[in-house]
Amino acid sequence: MSHDRAIRTIVVAGGGIVGLSAAIAFARVLPGTAVKVVETTPDPAALADRLPTAHPGVTRFHAFIGIDETDLVRSGVATHHLGTAFTDWSANGEPWIWAFGSYGKPAGAIPFDQVWVRAQRAGHALPYDRYSIAAALAQAGKFVHPARDPEFVGSRFTYGLRLNPEAYQQRLRTEAQRSRVTFQRGEIGGLEIGEDGRASALVLTEGTRIEADLFVDCAGPAGRLIRKLDDSFEDWSGWMPFGRLSLSSSESELIPRTMDVARAAPWGWTSELSLRGRTLSVSMGEQGDVAVVRGRRLRPWVHNVLALGDSATAVDPLQGFNLELAQISILLALEMLPGRDFADIETGEYNRRYERITRRVRDFLALHYSRSGRSGGLWLDVADREPPDSLRRTLDQYEYRGRMPFHEDESVSRDSWTAVLLGLGVRPRELDPRAGAVPLDQAMTAMERLASDIAQMPAQLPKYGDYLARITH
Repeated sequence: MSHDRAIRTIVVAGGGIVGLSAAIAFARVLPGTAVKVVETTPDPAALADRLPTAHPGVTRFHAFIGIDETDLVRSGVATHHLGTAFTDWSANGEPWIWAFGSYGKPAGAIPFDQVWVRAQRAGHALPYDRYSIAAALAQAGKFVHPARDPEFVGSRFTYGLRLNPEAYQQRLRTEAQRSRVTFQRGEIGGLEIGEDGRASALVLTEGTRIEADLFVDCAGPAGRLIRKLDDSFEDWSGWMPFGRLSLSSSESELIPRTMDVARAAPWGWTSELSLRGRTLSVSMGEQGDVAVVRGRRLRPWVHNVLALGDSATAVDPLQGFNLELAQISILLALEMLPGRDFADIETGEYNRRYERITRRVRDFLALHYSRSGRSGGLWLDVADREPPDSLRRTLDQYEYRGRMPFHEDESVSRDSWTAVLLGLGVRPRELDPRAGAVPLDQAMTAMERLASDIAQMPAQLPKYGDYLARITH
């Protein structure tokens, strides 16, 4: 990019986790660019700033912005996260686990879920999550980093992090200062738009004008900057039916758990998120303290205004995709970074790709509600509602022959999809013909050996509390 086309100044509206993450990332990629964060009053509906869940992709993001994961754990900012156990969520009432990483082991080109369904029909399969090493570790209260040997069972999982929101935000602020990001406190009063339709200055309520080449909206789902250029919005509330959140915190001396438990109830669901020294309790239903937006901006990047995090896409906190989507969008924005002319061909491609990423997260979350098997209230309403077209295609393909259709920029792994589908009781009517290539007795023997290896591994590992104590001191 020639110097006269380069972005020279960036203003980030919102000083929460998302805004600070974006500021650091832009400052690292564009060291000659002046980046300023306008610290606005936090929006309680900006869940990516308030909730502590980070998926495995956080490791890549931290490496990108130069934050050491071990230091976050050692300093008490983070603990490890392996998945979520679901209770009272499926039609048969049986609990199931969604865990990071692989389930089982494929038989050549045959996905493991195909092998499992065949064995399950013959009455020779354990519950699907018994073939997940991450689930086994979480249930046993153990932890170890994945092994490097791909043939070893201990390599077949990944992990995310639990981030203390306040401590993490302060750590990011310190990192931003090291990256020469500047700060200014203020409230958004307006956005000046020039004759060419582009933003020219952010105006604070007390009258200060802040000019920039690029304006980044990270102030929450109201989208106070992006809506000035384009207020088009795709509503997802019909597929994520519970729109009120209550969030509370209580002190705890217990060792943090590496697995959450999400419990469904007639009125909604609850979950407890375990941190060092305290527990965050999440409740989603028809009543609560905060109205939660569910949906996405159709054009999160318009000219020289870019919306990130909840300002671009807001979802309910089930499975903790809020921060994940924000970090994905930051990395994608940097990959697609345009020049100062912000050509539509570049920002349009960002919007196209981000649409595909976010819609598959929408589909994944909608699946939990549409096939929960629960009856009554909003659970029944969403079960009776036709799912999004792309989720309908996924369900049709999987229910017919256990196939997972290809989606460009798929943001959810096949293992995650099958763990939820099978956990909810969704089964293929027919099997992939390739599954019959493995004799059933051989498949069952291999599955028994794998389940045994997984079950025995936690006994060889330290308790998670001992692990934390060892790296902390």
